Amino acid sequence: MANSGPLEDRLLIRELYGLYGDASCRGDREQWVACFTEDGQWNSHIFQCTGAAELRTEWDKLWADWDEVAFWGEIGWIRVSGDRAIARSYAREIVKLSAGGLFKLFGRYDDELVRQDGQWLFSQRNYAPMILEAPE
Repeated sequence: MANSGPLEDRLLIRELYGLYGDASCRGDREQWVACFTEDGQWNSHIFQCTGAAELRTEWDKLWADWDEVAFWGEIGWIRVSGDRAIARSYAREIVKLSAGGLFKLFGRYDDELVRQDGQWLFSQRNYAPMILEAPE
């Protein structure tokens, strides 16, 4: 799928992806939650959550067993239409587990975004793993 929509909006959306990845690598839950709308959804093969409170709860569950996270994302495409956008991105994650070992994964995000008060935010992130590597 080709990129479309104003270049400035696509750049601002790319900056949102950067903030998301930065918050993930630093383990900054509040900065990470701030990347979503108040009723934003984060869905994967193992959970579905909606709203800031559920996002925080799911983050805490995941990070209970993690010491560090390396998160790298790459955007495939972005399509902007007014104050809404859809995008596809890919993420490579390496998680250092508290119990020892590494969990590695690569997956795809299909995203919906909205502009609120001039700021682009995720309204829905749908994650599908493509490659999983169990702890060593």
